[in-house]
Amino acid sequence: MEISATVSYDSRAIVINGQRTLLLCGAIHYPRSTPDMWPELLRQSKEAGLNTVETYVFWNLHEQERGVFDFSDRLDLFHFCELAEQYGLHVILRIGPYICAETNYGGLPAWLREVPNIAIRTYNQPFMREMERWVRFLVDYIRPLLASHGGPIILAQLENEYENVASRYGAEGQRYLRWVSELGQALNLGVPLVMCVGATEGAIETMNGFYAHPMLEQHILNHPDQPGIWTEAWPGWYDTYGYPHHIRTPQDVAYGVARFIAAGGTGVNYYMWHGGTNFGREAMYLQTTSYDFNAPLNEFGQPTTKSQHLAGLHRVLHDYAGLLLEQERPQPQALGEQQWAYSYANDTHSLTFLCNDGPLPINCLLGEEKIELPAHAVLLVGDGTILYNTAEVDATHTLQRTHQPLEQAIKRIDWYAEPLPEHWPVELRSATTAPQPVEQLSLTHDRTDYCWYSTTFSTSDAEEGTLSLIGFADVAHIFVDGQFIATSPTPLIENRGSFEGSAFTQSFHLSLSAGQHEITILSCAVGLIKGDWMIDANMVEERKGLWGHARWNSTVLEGNWSMQPGLVGEQAALFAAGAALVPWQQESDEAINQALRWWRLSFNRSEATGPLTVDLNGMQKGMAWLNGHCIGRYWLTPATEEQADWQKNIIFTQDTGSPTQRYYHLPQTWLQEENTLLLFEELVAIPPQ
Repeated sequence: MEISATVSYDSRAIVINGQRTLLLCGAIHYPRSTPDMWPELLRQSKEAGLNTVETYVFWNLHEQERGVFDFSDRLDLFHFCELAEQYGLHVILRIGPYICAETNYGGLPAWLREVPNIAIRTYNQPFMREMERWVRFLVDYIRPLLASHGGPIILAQLENEYENVASRYGAEGQRYLRWVSELGQALNLGVPLVMCVGATEGAIETMNGFYAHPMLEQHILNHPDQPGIWTEAWPGWYDTYGYPHHIRTPQDVAYGVARFIAAGGTGVNYYMWHGGTNFGREAMYLQTTSYDFNAPLNEFGQPTTKSQHLAGLHRVLHDYAGLLLEQERPQPQALGEQQWAYSYANDTHSLTFLCNDGPLPINCLLGEEKIELPAHAVLLVGDGTILYNTAEVDATHTLQRTHQPLEQAIKRIDWYAEPLPEHWPVELRSATTAPQPVEQLSLTHDRTDYCWYSTTFSTSDAEEGTLSLIGFADVAHIFVDGQFIATSPTPLIENRGSFEGSAFTQSFHLSLSAGQHEITILSCAVGLIKGDWMIDANMVEERKGLWGHARWNSTVLEGNWSMQPGLVGEQAALFAAGAALVPWQQESDEAINQALRWWRLSFNRSEATGPLTVDLNGMQKGMAWLNGHCIGRYWLTPATEEQADWQKNIIFTQDTGSPTQRYYHLPQTWLQEENTLLLFEELVAIPPQ
């Protein structure tokens, strides 16, 4: 029999079945792990003191072709939520359908670009029709999972971080946002709606950031009837190719959460609690295949020092949750210029948060005892005893993990050469010919990263010069007369600005002999954008490949262009049954010195326990498959020292000068007794031995 729960809210907390509830939540995105990982991820989350998990819904993965829906395997959202309930966890479902999330196209299907007259995330009927169609379909699918129907889902979110684009769309944007809220009400979910970083009437406005306590006062002024809910407490940051790995200390994460609760917040969601992996082509532009996020549970689902340290904080908060929630927010007591005490007390118990927001430790009194309050820290004092210090990590909670190589793991290596377009089998050719280059996505529809552009031109004398691509994205590999000559310089820029700007021009210094030359460009997309701000335009304007022109020195190349989407190896499915159709070569010396090679590596399943990765050091850039499953893009471009100013003193960088990502996850569930790892290498590389 269905036993429904009532979920509401007041000014202090989310209220479940009449009881104020302290939400300690962690984001785990179901597509970024495999279903066999879910039970352990959820068990460890509960063990670490979480009572809720949160996930986005990935429209871009569920409906890759309009009207064709997939909720199988990694996309089995229903099963994921059922498992969460089995482990005693509530669920916050962030429907979006725009979700950002460092996923391809911000969670929107790429085919939306082809809907006539569409403009995304503003008051635009074509977009709103598609969004409503999907949202209503999804809600029908998940309705049994809603708390109002006896399920685990206690909160739902529509849209996401609208404040990031609100100024672009003005009144029409606000009209759209009101429509989203009205849609949410019409769905009759029976649970409260939330909207993070920009909301309209009818939804709880929530906060995102490294710290949320500075936002709490304004939130209460704006929404005196709403609780303080922190939708995204960032325990780290994502990585992009060509930039260093990002880390945030466990102490700083614990400080941020304790400081928020001290000031009166009653709901925290770690984004991410477990980041996982961007399998296939699911990552946004420039995002690494790893989505580890320096999260408390690492990419492979293992606990870390961060999860162990935070578990201690969660235990104290749960022990005193009743005390925290039964009272109004306390007024802070000043202990110094940047030091505060927040006290919660009743007739039998007390919990005091001693908060030092400053960069230096200070001494303060605890009763009659003088204690040191560490810099940038919170001490939780329960009934007169220090129960937790955010700045102090217990030695037993420190976990170190390293990659241990498996000796002689690779049993066999062979290769196949990916042909240039003029050597393709006739039956696979689908080239478009035009006087000017044609933008890539209009040809590939984002079903492949790759598109070839070919043209010819002549030089009267041998000369050195510059080939410039004006209006191009993302990576270009240049071939002249069939020979690989150059590739795009790195690093690329995440937020590139206007299409007329310098970030969409690439130049290559070449030496050419006299005569006619064939220029062939392999254009490689590295994921679609996640938001307008990355291109200073509506997301529908996203572009790849060459849409402008090519120029040799000052001369525009005006001959006919041939554009061929994809690769022979993709169309022939070399990563699956098609591998039997091509002549694989075993002698590798010749292949090592050439670009455009498919490498097939065979290995037996290891008896070693723990996660398995492949070390791709020595490779350069391409795609990888394990037994037919695409594990993602790889790119071994070295990381630079660049870092955003707004992250400094919070996020630290690691492994500058080394590849941003060197190790790639091989999920246990995809392994067999005998395994095939297939690598399509775009450049010149040495495969794993």
